[in-house]
Order: sequence, then C-alpha cells, then structure tokens
Amino acid sequence: MPDMAKRWSCLLALLFLLLPALAFAQAAAKAVFVTGSPLVTAASGESRPLLRGGELLPGDSINTADGRVQLRFSDGASMSLQPGTQFRIDAFRFVDRGNRASSGDGVVMTLIKGALRTVTGLLGKEDYKQYKVGTTVATIGVRGTEYGATFDGTGLSVTTYAGLVEVCSDAACQQISPGQTVWVYDRGERPQLQPRGGVLPGADIQPDLPQTPTATMLPSGPPAASSPVSGRSPTASPMSAQQSPTTGPSGK
Repeated sequence: MPDMAKRWSCLLALLFLLLPALAFAQAAAKAVFVTGSPLVTAASGESRPLLRGGELLPGDSINTADGRVQLRFSDGASMSLQPGTQFRIDAFRFVDRGNRASSGDGVVMTLIKGALRTVTGLLGKEDYKQYKVGTTVATIGVRGTEYGATFDGTGLSVTTYAGLVEVCSDAACQQISPGQTVWVYDRGERPQLQPRGGVLPGADIQPDLPQTPTATMLPSGPPAASSPVSGRSPTASPMSAQQSPTTGPSGK
C-alpha cells in the first residue's frame, strides 16, 4: 500500500481540484461556543482570534490553546474540540438538497493533534466517501455517526458511540461499531480493535454544545474508560475532563 502521508496528500490535492470554486468561498462551520484564547490561521497564513459566531472557511486551522471550541457545520454536524487541539478544515462543500447532500459535496479535515468528539451531519451519511478526517497515522471515515478521537504521542485512538466508523492505516482498515475503540500506533501497523467497552484516553470529555432546538446534543455520559490490551501501554491524554456548562449560547 502507498505511504499514508503520500496518500493523504494526494487525497487533499484531488479534493481541491475537484471541488468547485464555491467550496472555497462557502463557510464550512460557525463557532457556537468558545472559551479561552483559541486562534484561527487562514490558508494565507493570517491569524485571528476565534470568537463566538465566527465563521470557519476551507483552509482554516484552529488552535484551541487553553480553550475549548464547539463548531456547528452547515451540513448539521456538531463538533467539540478540546484544549490543546490543532485541527484544520482542508476542503468543504455542501449544498442542501432537501435534507440530503448532493453527489458533488464533501469534507476533508485533519486532526493535527489533540482530541475531538463529533456528531456528524449529512455529509457522509449516505456516501462515506464524502467525509474524511486524516492524521499522520490513519484516516477516519463515517456513515452517519457519533465518535470521539484522540491523537497524541502514543498514536490515534477512535471510539464509536453511534453509527459506524472506519479507520484505515497503510496496513489495513478496521470498522468500529458502537462501544468499540480502535488504536493505531503507526501508519504501517494494522488498527487494533480493543474489547467492547474500551474508551480512548480523554473520552470522558463533556462536550458542551449549546442547547438550542437546532443543535445536536452529545450525551453527557460516555462509557467508563478501560485500558487497551495491546502490548504497549499508551499514556493518558493530556486533555483532562472538564465540567460542561448546563446551558449554552444560541448557535444562530
């Protein structure tokens, strides 16, 4: 199989070539809740503070620094980014076709480091090829789901809470059902499926998405964490759990 880094670069290049110019002018997401001092860096290299209500465009990178960020994407997806997370929206296009994504739509994102939890929207719900989240060791694909991911010095760990997730390294792909966790330590190794009930380090985060009629709320009580059973013992994620607010600002 091709090198993961080369394959991911090729995928990004292909997406940027195929998605029409609309994809680069269209806002991909809006920040509906922000704490701390997160920054956004545009594709041009210009940085700006990320404020509540701020829009994210394709090419924008987020560094949450000491804060937390909740995003709502235009396809209905909700995402919680934890402190110390770096995340990029590489490409995005969505045209609502009566509560369905069109065949030309798609989103490609990169988790550079840190932790996220997300409820996906219409992109990837019917066509998994429309949705990809990449790291240097593996890519994540979905089909209408909810999952959490942590990427740090020990590798990538992904836990599915609803729907179906597929994690692919250079060596193999592994589908993850609700309640299952996969670890990928290196792009040349097969994803390792952990026993049911296993949870990635830091998965006890409490996503504090705003409580509005249009928001998709994430459950406040993920499964209890357990240690992987592989030969290596990954260290716990530096992202500690934080109490989420009981209410949040409107996403509009």
